[in-house]
Amino acid sequence: MTADVIFISCKPEVCHLKELGPPFAAHRYPFMMQDQSQRGSIWPLYLVGALFLVGALVLGIWNLELPYLAFSSGPVSDAADAIVANDVDTFPPEGELLMLTVVSQEVNLFEAMIAGFDPTIDLVPKEAFRQPDETDEDYRKRVLQQMDDSQTRAITVALEHLGYEMVPTDVLITDLVPDIPAAEVLEIGDSVDSFNGTEIVRSTDLTELLEGLEPGEVIDVGVTRDGNPQTVQVKLAERDDPGGGAMIGITVGELSEPPFPLTIEAGDVGGPSAGMMHALAIIDTLTPGEMTNGHIVAGTGTIAYDGAVGPIGGIRQKVVGAEAAGAEYILVPADNFESALTAPRESIEIVSIATLQDAIDFFEGLDRA
Repeated sequence: MTADVIFISCKPEVCHLKELGPPFAAHRYPFMMQDQSQRGSIWPLYLVGALFLVGALVLGIWNLELPYLAFSSGPVSDAADAIVANDVDTFPPEGELLMLTVVSQEVNLFEAMIAGFDPTIDLVPKEAFRQPDETDEDYRKRVLQQMDDSQTRAITVALEHLGYEMVPTDVLITDLVPDIPAAEVLEIGDSVDSFNGTEIVRSTDLTELLEGLEPGEVIDVGVTRDGNPQTVQVKLAERDDPGGGAMIGITVGELSEPPFPLTIEAGDVGGPSAGMMHALAIIDTLTPGEMTNGHIVAGTGTIAYDGAVGPIGGIRQKVVGAEAAGAEYILVPADNFESALTAPRESIEIVSIATLQDAIDFFEGLDRA
């Protein structure tokens, strides 16, 4: 008859047993006889496994990009340093007109958490700045093209403010009315050189030459396509407006250049947000006297051909960058003013600007530094 075993008492690492019946048979309860050192040797394996799982989880999260961009303050430079003018009197500014930039980068979960604790960094939806399926190289090309367009507008607006006239160079076809004869022989991007033998210099020349012609008449239009001059015959269509009359059926844009060599060399900086500051820098460089009166003034905002200053992205980071660079004032688009006021700052003064003239009026009211 086998004996049962019960526990009488247990102390750390020792259990005293009392036999009830025949002598205790160890082979019937082998788990009670394991050596403590054998059991203790298993826990490092559990630790290694746990560390492996944690490492794999961290690596997975680290490589998981979120649909957000982190905006932080970028490099700051003097916009006047980018202005290169030849064959004209120039007056290098004494003060500074600071051009501001923002650095944007994709973030993972950990970086997003860190950014959340930094008041100078904002997380913005990627879709607000990047097009669907746009590669980094495509994005770079797009923002550099935006900078080129912005520089053209800045030069045009600044020179018009100073009383210079731009010199027309090309009249380009930018759109075609579908389903009319012109769409069959003309292409977007063609440079219109002549109309029935008359040279085309300005876009308004086409409007004047169409006067008196009737729908259905065929005209000779000289164009340059891919660098090759050619002449095509175009049958005039009838206008849809109440006044009627003949039309070619094209939309044109006019390219022009300054009356003297003038360029903006901004380097590898993209986007349109430096438009206002470039226009101001051109005006300051070509005008006797000192626009800034010795002050350090930063600014940002797009520029339109009518002088309107438009909103930009990353305004809070630009306020932070301007103050860090020593600016006393920052000129911001009126549409960005309320957001700019929320940027962490100490003493820099934020000035709302709606037009280029607003900015010029601000400088005229500055006392000497």
